[in-house]
Amino acid sequence: MLYAIAHIEEYLKNISSLENLLNNSMAYDAVMMNFIVIGEACKRMSAETKNANPQIDWKGINSYRNFIAHEYFGVDENIVWAAIKIELPKLKKEIVSILK
Repeated sequence: MLYAIAHIEEYLKNISSLENLLNNSMAYDAVMMNFIVIGEACKRMSAETKNANPQIDWKGINSYRNFIAHEYFGVDENIVWAAIKIELPKLKKEIVSILK
């Protein structure tokens, strides 16, 4: 999960707005693919880890992965941007904490 989060951060280091992201199709596609990777990693996370960390919305992460993968053209870009700016930093912090 941290691998995919780091890649998203790298792709976005010169992108400061949703409009900039939407104008950069390669970065947008790469970000979306890495959200799918995060969801796949979530699915492979052990039940023990998930149960020990109920503060993370594991089911929501997996659902978001499924939505992106299967409804790619129906994804609301504003939700993607909110996930990038709000949810991803929180998830990163939680995963780093788990790994410690």
